Amino acid sequence: MAKAMPYMNIGPGEFIKEELEARNWIQEDLAEILGMSKKSVNQLIKNKQSITIETANLLSKAFGQSPQYWINLDANYRLRKITESQKVKDTEIKALIFKYMPIKDMVSKGWLCRYDSTAELVSQVLCFWNKTELDFSFIDKDSRLPNFRKSEAYSQFNEYYAHTWFNQAHLCAKAYEAQKYSKRNLLKLISQLHEYTTEDNGVKEFIDDLNGAGVKFLVLPHLQKTYIDGASFYDKSNPVIVYTLRYDRIDNFWFTVAHELAHIILHLKKKSDYFIDNLSEINTEIERQADKLAMSILHIDEVLNQFEQYSRVSEQRVLSCASSLSINPAIVVGALHKYSMLHWRNLTKYKTKVSNLIPQECSAK
Repeated sequence: MAKAMPYMNIGPGEFIKEELEARNWIQEDLAEILGMSKKSVNQLIKNKQSITIETANLLSKAFGQSPQYWINLDANYRLRKITESQKVKDTEIKALIFKYMPIKDMVSKGWLCRYDSTAELVSQVLCFWNKTELDFSFIDKDSRLPNFRKSEAYSQFNEYYAHTWFNQAHLCAKAYEAQKYSKRNLLKLISQLHEYTTEDNGVKEFIDDLNGAGVKFLVLPHLQKTYIDGASFYDKSNPVIVYTLRYDRIDNFWFTVAHELAHIILHLKKKSDYFIDNLSEINTEIERQADKLAMSILHIDEVLNQFEQYSRVSEQRVLSCASSLSINPAIVVGALHKYSMLHWRNLTKYKTKVSNLIPQECSAK
C-alpha cells in the first residue's frame, strides 16, 4: 500500500500504480483485466477520472481490497483537493490585501473588526475602500504623496500603508462638524497662535477656535511604516488637520499644527489637494515653504537669533526667551534641539505630553 508523504494529497492513482508494479503489470494489462479502455485506465492513474461504484468493484476484484476501500481513497482525495484549492485561493487573496494594508495594525486600532474567514476580511476591505471588487490598482496609479521619499532614515516607509491611513483619515473627518470655513478668521487665529501655547488650557481653546474658523481637527494614530506626523486636506468645503501623536509632546503638537496651517493657507487651492507630512523629512520646495511659514507663526527665527549670541544654553535663558516671545518654553527647547543648538537630552522636562490636553472627542478611530 502507498504511504502518503506529509502535506501531499495522494490520489488513488498512486495506489493503482503500486499494485501494478507489485504484479509487474502495465496499464494495458489492467485495461484488459478490467475490461476498460487504455485511456480510462490512464485517466484513473492520473487521478483525472473519479472512481465510480462499478469501477471500485472491478478494482477490488483485480487487487483484492474491498470496493469501499477504493471509493474512500477517491472521495478523500477529491475532498482534500477542494479544501486545498480554497486554501490556496484564500492565501492569494490575503497576500494581496496584506501587501496594501497593515491588517493586524488596523484591527488592533479598531479600524477593522476581527474576522474568522477570508470572506469576512474581504467584505470589510471592500467597505473600507468603498469598492465592489478587490482591486488595488487605484493606489498604484496615485503617486501624489509629495513629502514621502525613502531616505536612509526612513527606508522602511510603506506608501501603500500611508494611503490606507489617509483613507481612514478621510472617513473619520466626515464624522466631525465645523463652522463654515473663513480664511479671514483662520488668518486672525494664526496670528494669535503663539499666545495659545502659553495658556494652561491653550490646546483645547485653540482647537475650539480652530473649529470656529471652519477647520476640522482630529487625532488619528499613524500606522506602522508610515512615519506620519500630520496631514491637511479638504472634507467638502472644510479644511481638515489630522494629528497622529507619533511624538506625544507639546512642542511636536504646535510644530505640526503650524505646519499644516501653513499648507492650508499656502497650498490647499483645490478640494482634491492634500498633504501628508513627516516633519523630519522636509525635502520639497512646497514643504520648505510650509516649514518657513510655520517657523514664522511660532517665532522660531527669533528664538534662533536670540541664542546665536550665547555659547551656552541655560534654563533661565530658555524661560526668558519664551517669556519675551510669548511662547511655550517647550517650543524654544524643541527648536534648539531641532537645530542642534542644544543637546537633545537637555531640558526635556519642558517637552511634556500633549495627549492629555487634547479633548477626548478629537480622538478618531
